[in-house]
Amino acid sequence: MTESPAPAYLALKTDTAQKLGRTGGGITFKVLADPERQQLFLTIVGNDGGGYYSREVVAFDAVEACLPVDRAQPLAAKAFAPAFVGRSSNNPGFMAAILRAEGLLVGVEDKPHQHLVAGDWAAWKATLLALPGEPYAPPVKEVPAAGAPPEMTQQDIPGDEEPDDHPGRRKGRKHRDVKAAEEMGHARPA
Repeated sequence: MTESPAPAYLALKTDTAQKLGRTGGGITFKVLADPERQQLFLTIVGNDGGGYYSREVVAFDAVEACLPVDRAQPLAAKAFAPAFVGRSSNNPGFMAAILRAEGLLVGVEDKPHQHLVAGDWAAWKATLLALPGEPYAPPVKEVPAAGAPPEMTQQDIPGDEEPDDHPGRRKGRKHRDVKAAEEMGHARPA
């Protein structure tokens, strides 16, 4: 008889935060705890308005470490970027939206992209750590089976090579400059 492994996390709460941008939509997130209920984590599990995001589990301590020393100072969402390993440009803004939904940040009047620390963060953590939880294992990216061909990019597709002498398919300023220079070299003197 084998023992089942201890859950990686306990899911304490699942909720949706309204995005802060112009396009609207919501971010679905989970508040997690370690099995010993000593530490909180946040993870984004859905985005109904589009846009990339990182599914990584972020330690709440890492989020707190991003706050300014003077809690009365406004901060931009990009201040939360160091809490993430992933580099999606949406991650910090989505974290700010989550913190606003939880009452831990508020907006700055007349400055839509600025936030102020609000609420009692210690009480919020204590309240969440006391919630009942259910085992949660974050989704894992699927790895292609051994021997399976890797996904191909547009450049890797066989039979789709672009001939070097076909200038009409190239784009960009560099190509226009080269083409203009070639045409000047081929021009007949008048």
